[in-house]
Amino acid sequence: MKLQMIKEGKAIVWAYPEEVPGQAVFYNPRMKQNRDLSVLALKTLSSRLKKKMVLDGFCASGIRGIRYALEARLGPVTFLDASESAMVVCRKNARLNKLKKAEFVRSDFDRFATSGRCFDVVELDPFGTPAPFVSTALRLMPKVGILSVTATDLATLCGSKNAPAARRYDARPLYVEYAHELALRIVAGFVVRQAAMQDVAAVPVFSFYQDHFAKVLFQTRRGAQAADEALQGIGFVAHCMHCGHREIGQRPVCVCGQKMKMAGPLWTGDVNDAGVLAAMKKATKNAKLAVLLDLLAGENGLPPYFFDVHAAGRGAASPKMDDVFSRLKKKGFQAARTHYSPTAVKTDASLVDLKKAVRTS
Repeated sequence: MKLQMIKEGKAIVWAYPEEVPGQAVFYNPRMKQNRDLSVLALKTLSSRLKKKMVLDGFCASGIRGIRYALEARLGPVTFLDASESAMVVCRKNARLNKLKKAEFVRSDFDRFATSGRCFDVVELDPFGTPAPFVSTALRLMPKVGILSVTATDLATLCGSKNAPAARRYDARPLYVEYAHELALRIVAGFVVRQAAMQDVAAVPVFSFYQDHFAKVLFQTRRGAQAADEALQGIGFVAHCMHCGHREIGQRPVCVCGQKMKMAGPLWTGDVNDAGVLAAMKKATKNAKLAVLLDLLAGENGLPPYFFDVHAAGRGAASPKMDDVFSRLKKKGFQAARTHYSPTAVKTDASLVDLKKAVRTS
Protein backbone atom coordinates (compact mmCIF):
# COMPACT_ATOMS: atom_id res chain seq x y z
CA MET A 1 0.00 0.00 0.00
CA LYS A 2 1.25 3.47 -0.90
CA LEU A 3 1.11 6.71 1.04
CA GLN A 4 -1.76 8.96 0.01
CA MET A 5 -2.14 12.72 0.28
CA ILE A 6 -4.93 13.61 2.73
CA LYS A 7 -6.40 17.01 3.57
CA GLU A 8 -7.79 17.77 7.04
CA GLY A 9 -8.46 21.28 8.29
CA LYS A 10 -5.72 23.49 6.85
CA ALA A 11 -3.23 20.63 6.79
CA ILE A 12 -2.25 18.41 3.88
CA VAL A 13 -0.34 15.27 4.84
CA TRP A 14 1.00 12.05 3.42
CA ALA A 15 -0.27 8.99 5.28
CA TYR A 16 -1.55 5.49 4.72
CA PRO A 17 -5.35 5.58 4.28
CA GLU A 18 -5.77 2.69 6.71
CA GLU A 19 -3.78 0.92 9.39
CA VAL A 20 -0.80 -0.99 8.03
CA PRO A 21 1.11 -3.51 10.17
CA GLY A 22 4.44 -2.05 11.24
CA GLN A 23 3.58 1.49 10.11
CA ALA A 24 2.80 4.36 12.51
CA VAL A 25 1.57 6.88 9.95
CA PHE A 26 -1.89 5.68 8.93
CA TYR A 27 -4.72 8.22 8.81
CA ASN A 28 -7.62 7.58 11.20
CA PRO A 29 -10.69 9.56 10.06
CA ARG A 30 -12.53 8.60 13.28
CA MET A 31 -10.14 10.88 15.17
CA LYS A 32 -10.83 13.91 12.99
CA GLN A 33 -13.36 15.41 15.42
CA ASN A 34 -10.87 14.88 18.24
CA ARG A 35 -8.33 16.95 16.31
CA ASP A 36 -10.93 19.55 15.22
CA LEU A 37 -11.98 20.18 18.80
CA SER A 38 -8.43 20.07 20.14
CA VAL A 39 -7.40 22.75 17.65
CA LEU A 40 -10.40 24.88 18.61
CA ALA A 41 -9.75 24.44 22.34
CA LEU A 42 -6.04 25.28 22.08
CA LYS A 43 -6.76 28.31 19.93
CA THR A 44 -9.02 29.49 22.76
CA LEU A 45 -6.59 28.57 25.55
CA SER A 46 -3.43 29.96 23.92
CA SER A 47 -3.93 33.35 25.57
CA ARG A 48 -3.28 31.68 28.94
CA LEU A 49 0.20 30.59 27.88
CA LYS A 50 3.38 32.61 28.33
CA LYS A 51 4.91 31.00 25.25
CA LYS A 52 3.45 28.66 22.68
CA MET A 53 5.96 25.80 22.41
CA VAL A 54 4.32 22.48 21.56
CA LEU A 55 5.44 18.89 22.02
CA ASP A 56 3.53 16.50 19.76
CA GLY A 57 4.35 13.24 21.51
CA PHE A 58 3.72 10.06 19.50
CA CYS A 59 3.36 12.34 16.46
CA ALA A 60 3.12 9.65 13.72
CA SER A 61 2.30 11.58 10.51
CA GLY A 62 2.45 14.87 12.42
CA ILE A 63 -1.05 15.89 11.41
CA ARG A 64 -2.02 17.05 14.89
CA GLY A 65 1.06 19.18 15.49
CA ILE A 66 0.83 20.61 11.98
CA ARG A 67 -2.78 21.63 12.54
CA TYR A 68 -1.87 23.18 15.90
CA ALA A 69 0.72 25.33 14.11
CA LEU A 70 -1.45 26.27 11.13
CA GLU A 71 -4.83 26.73 12.82
CA ALA A 72 -4.19 27.43 16.52
CA ARG A 73 -1.05 29.44 15.67
CA LEU A 74 1.08 27.57 18.17
CA GLY A 75 4.77 26.86 17.82
CA PRO A 76 7.52 26.08 17.46
CA VAL A 77 6.43 22.43 17.37
CA THR A 78 8.64 19.53 18.41
CA PHE A 79 7.53 16.30 16.72
CA LEU A 80 8.48 13.24 18.76
CA ASP A 81 8.17 9.57 17.84
CA ALA A 82 10.22 6.43 18.37
CA SER A 83 9.50 5.25 14.83
CA GLU A 84 12.04 6.08 12.12
CA SER A 85 9.39 5.70 9.39
CA ALA A 86 7.14 8.13 11.26
CA MET A 87 9.96 10.68 11.44
CA VAL A 88 10.61 10.42 7.71
CA VAL A 89 6.95 11.02 6.83
CA CYS A 90 6.52 13.72 9.50
CA ARG A 91 9.46 15.71 8.11
CA LYS A 92 7.97 15.42 4.64
CA ASN A 93 4.59 16.63 5.89
CA ALA A 94 6.06 19.57 7.77
CA ARG A 95 7.87 20.71 4.62
CA LEU A 96 4.68 20.21 2.59
CA ASN A 97 2.82 22.56 4.97
CA LYS A 98 5.72 25.05 5.06
CA LEU A 99 6.25 24.90 8.82
CA LYS A 100 9.15 27.21 9.53
CA LYS A 101 9.60 26.39 13.21
CA ALA A 102 9.67 22.63 13.62
CA GLU A 103 11.97 20.14 15.31
CA PHE A 104 12.02 16.39 14.75
CA VAL A 105 13.18 14.00 17.45
CA ARG A 106 13.30 10.23 17.17
CA SER A 107 13.17 9.04 20.75
CA ASP A 108 11.28 7.11 23.35
CA PHE A 109 8.87 9.47 25.15
CA ASP A 110 10.19 8.71 28.64
CA ARG A 111 13.81 9.09 27.56
CA PHE A 112 13.08 12.44 25.94
CA ALA A 113 11.53 13.71 29.18
CA THR A 114 14.92 13.50 30.89
CA SER A 115 16.18 16.29 28.61
CA GLY A 116 15.04 18.93 31.11
CA ARG A 117 13.10 20.84 28.48
CA CYS A 118 9.67 22.43 28.98
CA PHE A 119 6.73 22.89 26.61
CA ASP A 120 3.67 25.08 27.00
CA VAL A 121 1.48 22.43 25.33
CA VAL A 122 2.19 18.72 25.66
CA GLU A 123 0.11 16.41 23.47
CA LEU A 124 -0.17 12.87 24.80
CA ASP A 125 -1.96 10.65 22.28
CA PRO A 126 -0.39 7.18 22.37
CA PHE A 127 -1.87 3.99 21.04
CA GLY A 128 -4.04 2.65 23.88
CA THR A 129 -3.60 3.88 27.43
CA PRO A 130 -1.81 7.16 28.20
CA ALA A 131 -1.35 6.12 31.86
CA PRO A 132 2.35 5.07 31.71
CA PHE A 133 3.32 8.43 30.19
CA VAL A 134 1.33 10.90 32.31
CA SER A 135 3.93 11.34 35.06
CA THR A 136 6.63 11.82 32.44
CA ALA A 137 4.55 14.33 30.50
CA LEU A 138 3.96 16.38 33.62
CA ARG A 139 7.71 16.79 34.08
CA LEU A 140 7.78 18.59 30.72
CA MET A 141 5.24 21.22 31.79
CA PRO A 142 6.29 24.82 32.64
CA LYS A 143 4.84 26.86 35.50
CA VAL A 144 1.57 27.22 33.56
CA GLY A 145 0.70 24.98 30.63
CA ILE A 146 -1.79 22.75 28.83
CA LEU A 147 -1.63 18.95 28.95
CA SER A 148 -3.77 17.30 26.26
CA VAL A 149 -4.54 13.62 26.87
CA THR A 150 -6.35 11.03 24.73
CA ALA A 151 -7.27 7.59 26.07
CA THR A 152 -8.37 4.94 23.60
CA ASP A 153 -8.45 2.01 26.05
CA LEU A 154 -12.14 2.40 26.87
CA ALA A 155 -12.63 -1.37 26.96
CA THR A 156 -10.47 -1.33 30.08
CA LEU A 157 -12.02 1.81 31.54
CA CYS A 158 -15.60 0.58 31.03
CA GLY A 159 -14.99 -3.11 31.69
CA SER A 160 -16.74 -5.41 34.10
CA LYS A 161 -13.32 -6.64 35.25
CA ASN A 162 -11.52 -4.32 37.66
CA ALA A 163 -7.96 -5.65 37.47
CA PRO A 164 -6.80 -3.95 34.20
CA ALA A 165 -8.07 -0.51 35.27
CA ALA A 166 -6.61 -1.01 38.75
CA ARG A 167 -3.18 -1.73 37.23
CA ARG A 168 -3.21 1.15 34.77
CA TYR A 169 -5.17 3.86 36.58
CA ASP A 170 -5.27 2.74 40.21
CA ALA A 171 -9.05 3.01 39.95
CA ARG A 172 -12.15 0.85 39.69
CA PRO A 173 -14.62 1.21 36.78
CA LEU A 174 -18.23 0.07 36.73
CA TYR A 175 -20.03 -1.66 33.88
CA VAL A 176 -23.17 0.48 34.02
CA GLU A 177 -25.19 2.65 31.59
CA TYR A 178 -22.97 5.68 32.25
CA ALA A 179 -19.69 3.71 32.05
CA HIS A 180 -18.24 6.02 29.39
CA GLU A 181 -18.65 9.07 31.61
CA LEU A 182 -17.02 7.21 34.48
CA ALA A 183 -14.20 6.24 32.09
CA LEU A 184 -13.49 9.85 31.15
CA ARG A 185 -13.61 10.87 34.80
CA ILE A 186 -11.25 8.08 35.82
CA VAL A 187 -8.73 9.34 33.25
CA ALA A 188 -9.16 12.91 34.51
CA GLY A 189 -8.84 11.82 38.13
CA PHE A 190 -5.72 9.81 37.40
CA VAL A 191 -4.00 12.80 35.78
CA VAL A 192 -5.01 15.10 38.66
CA ARG A 193 -3.59 12.64 41.21
CA GLN A 194 -0.38 12.09 39.26
CA ALA A 195 0.10 15.84 38.92
CA ALA A 196 -0.41 16.44 42.64
CA MET A 197 2.48 14.07 43.37
CA GLN A 198 4.70 16.57 41.54
CA ASP A 199 3.14 19.61 43.23
CA VAL A 200 1.27 20.44 40.03
CA ALA A 201 -2.41 21.36 39.85
CA ALA A 202 -4.10 19.81 36.80
CA VAL A 203 -7.68 20.94 36.24
CA PRO A 204 -9.86 19.73 33.32
CA VAL A 205 -10.87 22.64 31.08
CA PHE A 206 -12.15 20.79 28.02
CA SER A 207 -13.28 17.16 27.76
CA PHE A 208 -15.51 14.93 25.67
CA TYR A 209 -16.16 11.31 24.77
CA GLN A 210 -16.66 9.82 21.31
CA ASP A 211 -16.82 6.26 20.02
CA HIS A 212 -13.64 4.59 21.29
CA PHE A 213 -11.83 7.43 23.08
CA ALA A 214 -11.98 10.01 25.85
CA LYS A 215 -10.25 13.38 25.41
CA VAL A 216 -9.28 15.68 28.30
CA LEU A 217 -7.33 18.95 28.21
CA PHE A 218 -5.90 20.15 31.51
CA GLN A 219 -4.74 23.56 32.60
CA THR A 220 -1.63 22.86 34.67
CA ARG A 221 -0.11 25.13 37.27
CA ARG A 222 2.87 24.42 39.51
CA GLY A 223 2.40 24.89 43.25
CA ALA A 224 1.63 22.66 46.24
CA GLN A 225 -1.37 24.71 47.39
CA ALA A 226 -2.93 24.71 43.93
CA ALA A 227 -2.34 20.94 43.71
CA ASP A 228 -4.07 20.43 47.06
CA GLU A 229 -7.05 22.45 45.84
CA ALA A 230 -7.27 20.37 42.65
CA LEU A 231 -7.38 17.18 44.71
CA GLN A 232 -10.63 18.38 46.28
CA GLY A 233 -12.31 17.36 43.01
CA ILE A 234 -11.37 13.70 43.46
CA GLY A 235 -14.00 11.33 44.80
CA PHE A 236 -16.11 8.25 44.11
CA VAL A 237 -19.48 7.32 42.64
CA ALA A 238 -21.52 4.66 44.44
CA HIS A 239 -23.97 2.55 42.42
CA CYS A 240 -26.52 -0.06 43.46
CA MET A 241 -26.73 -2.91 40.96
CA HIS A 242 -30.04 -3.99 42.52
CA CYS A 243 -32.20 -0.86 42.28
CA GLY A 244 -30.04 1.45 40.13
CA HIS A 245 -29.60 4.19 42.74
CA ARG A 246 -26.41 6.22 42.33
CA GLU A 247 -24.73 9.04 44.23
CA ILE A 248 -21.41 10.76 44.85
CA GLY A 249 -19.47 9.21 47.71
CA GLN A 250 -18.71 5.82 49.18
CA ARG A 251 -22.00 4.74 50.74
CA PRO A 252 -21.55 1.02 51.54
CA VAL A 253 -25.26 0.16 51.71
CA CYS A 254 -27.97 1.45 49.39
CA VAL A 255 -31.27 2.97 50.51
CA CYS A 256 -32.82 -0.31 49.32
CA GLY A 257 -30.66 -2.31 51.72
CA GLN A 258 -28.33 -3.87 49.14
CA LYS A 259 -24.55 -3.38 48.98
CA MET A 260 -23.32 -0.65 46.66
CA LYS A 261 -20.37 -0.81 44.26
CA MET A 262 -17.87 2.03 43.95
CA ALA A 263 -16.28 3.62 40.90
CA GLY A 264 -13.12 5.63 41.37
CA PRO A 265 -11.19 7.44 42.46
CA LEU A 266 -12.27 9.82 39.72
CA TRP A 267 -12.86 13.50 38.98
CA THR A 268 -16.28 14.50 40.34
CA GLY A 269 -16.32 18.18 39.33
CA ASP A 270 -17.08 19.80 35.99
CA VAL A 271 -14.90 18.48 33.20
CA ASN A 272 -15.40 21.59 31.06
CA ASP A 273 -14.72 25.25 31.74
CA ALA A 274 -17.82 27.30 30.86
CA GLY A 275 -15.77 30.21 29.55
CA VAL A 276 -13.69 27.96 27.33
CA LEU A 277 -16.80 26.36 25.84
CA ALA A 278 -18.39 29.74 25.16
CA ALA A 279 -15.25 31.02 23.43
CA MET A 280 -14.96 27.84 21.36
CA LYS A 281 -18.56 28.10 20.21
CA LYS A 282 -18.06 31.74 19.25
CA ALA A 283 -14.96 30.83 17.25
CA THR A 284 -16.40 27.92 15.26
CA LYS A 285 -18.50 27.99 12.10
CA ASN A 286 -19.10 24.25 12.28
CA ALA A 287 -22.76 23.66 13.22
CA LYS A 288 -22.11 20.08 14.37
CA LEU A 289 -19.36 21.19 16.76
CA ALA A 290 -21.55 24.03 18.04
CA VAL A 291 -24.29 21.55 18.96
CA LEU A 292 -21.79 19.39 20.82
CA LEU A 293 -20.39 22.40 22.68
CA ASP A 294 -23.92 23.32 23.80
CA LEU A 295 -24.44 19.80 25.14
CA LEU A 296 -21.14 19.98 27.04
CA ALA A 297 -22.09 23.34 28.53
CA GLY A 298 -25.43 21.94 29.71
CA GLU A 299 -23.67 19.16 31.62
CA ASN A 300 -21.85 21.60 33.92
CA GLY A 301 -23.07 21.80 37.50
CA LEU A 302 -24.72 18.37 37.41
CA PRO A 303 -23.69 15.07 39.07
CA PRO A 304 -20.90 12.93 37.55
CA TYR A 305 -23.33 10.40 36.10
CA PHE A 306 -26.53 10.23 34.05
CA PHE A 307 -29.68 8.13 33.66
CA ASP A 308 -30.96 6.36 30.56
CA VAL A 309 -34.57 7.44 30.14
CA HIS A 310 -35.61 4.23 28.39
CA ALA A 311 -34.13 2.12 31.20
CA ALA A 312 -35.89 4.27 33.81
CA GLY A 313 -39.20 3.81 31.99
CA ARG A 314 -38.82 0.10 31.39
CA GLY A 315 -42.25 -1.51 31.17
CA ALA A 316 -43.92 1.76 30.13
CA ALA A 317 -44.45 3.44 26.77
CA SER A 318 -41.38 5.17 25.35
CA PRO A 319 -41.43 8.72 26.74
CA LYS A 320 -40.79 11.95 24.87
CA MET A 321 -37.52 13.43 26.07
CA ASP A 322 -38.86 16.99 26.15
CA ASP A 323 -41.76 15.90 28.37
CA VAL A 324 -39.37 14.27 30.82
CA PHE A 325 -37.21 17.40 31.04
CA SER A 326 -40.27 19.59 31.52
CA ARG A 327 -41.66 17.46 34.36
CA LEU A 328 -38.32 17.31 36.16
CA LYS A 329 -37.85 21.07 35.96
CA LYS A 330 -41.40 21.71 37.19
CA LYS A 331 -40.49 19.68 40.27
CA GLY A 332 -37.51 21.97 40.88
CA PHE A 333 -34.79 19.64 39.57
CA GLN A 334 -31.99 20.51 37.17
CA ALA A 335 -32.00 18.46 33.98
CA ALA A 336 -30.03 18.50 30.75
CA ARG A 337 -29.23 16.36 27.78
CA THR A 338 -25.78 14.82 27.61
CA HIS A 339 -23.36 14.15 24.77
CA TYR A 340 -22.76 10.62 26.08
CA SER A 341 -26.13 9.32 24.86
CA PRO A 342 -29.15 10.73 22.98
CA THR A 343 -31.54 8.88 25.33
CA ALA A 344 -29.94 10.04 28.57
CA VAL A 345 -30.57 12.81 31.08
CA LYS A 346 -28.17 14.39 33.53
CA THR A 347 -30.11 15.53 36.56
CA ASP A 348 -29.88 16.08 40.29
CA ALA A 349 -33.15 14.17 40.68
CA SER A 350 -33.09 10.67 42.16
CA LEU A 351 -33.92 7.61 40.08
CA VAL A 352 -37.27 7.43 41.90
CA ASP A 353 -38.14 10.98 40.86
CA LEU A 354 -36.96 10.34 37.30
CA LYS A 355 -39.14 7.24 37.02
CA LYS A 356 -42.16 9.30 38.07
CA ALA A 357 -41.38 11.87 35.38
CA VAL A 358 -40.88 9.18 32.75
CA ARG A 359 -43.94 7.09 33.51
CA THR A 360 -46.36 9.98 33.70
CA SER A 361 -45.18 11.65 30.50
